[in-house]
Amino acid sequence: MKAATILFAFFALLGVAAIAGPAPSSSSQSHEEFAAVGQMPPIAGSPMVGSGAIANITISIDSYSSDEEARTMSEAFTKGQHKALRKSLEKASIKARISFEGRSGFYELKLLRSKKTANGREIFGIGERSVRFLDAYYSGRSHLEEFGIIQLQLTSNNGVEEGSGTLIHKAAIKTLSPDAVVLDNQAIDPVRLTVRKQ
Repeated sequence: MKAATILFAFFALLGVAAIAGPAPSSSSQSHEEFAAVGQMPPIAGSPMVGSGAIANITISIDSYSSDEEARTMSEAFTKGQHKALRKSLEKASIKARISFEGRSGFYELKLLRSKKTANGREIFGIGERSVRFLDAYYSGRSHLEEFGIIQLQLTSNNGVEEGSGTLIHKAAIKTLSPDAVVLDNQAIDPVRLTVRKQ
């Protein structure tokens, strides 16, 4: 009788676990850090960041945007273009920070998404404004419809993620979906990145 009671209690616990389902994923809150070397494009730059110079860059990720948050921002852009997207970004929490060696402060990313690919994954991030670290390097004023953008393509090499990407000082967005961004203005050459996860 005692054995039967124990077995009944065991199966009852299994039933509760099945009803509860799997534990929610915490991937959106995973901290990651990437070290990058940035190659400045061959255009006339300031003495601080000269044409063709190399910059050491750190990308610190606190979390990724949830599906719901990304969907909300995508819908906001579709309905109200850059003005609506900027308002959504202003309200969002900081997902990642980009810092340049030798410079104080950091650039904040408010929308950050990671998507699996056949060979690894892709990451893209959007900030509210242009990347201020690069204002002195690129000539011309930033416009309200322009945002700072980072795009990374990563593969796993012996268990370590590495790859390449671009950091764009300022660009207008053509379309924005929860998992992809298409840029409207490719006139400005990006900072080209070689990236490795720490």
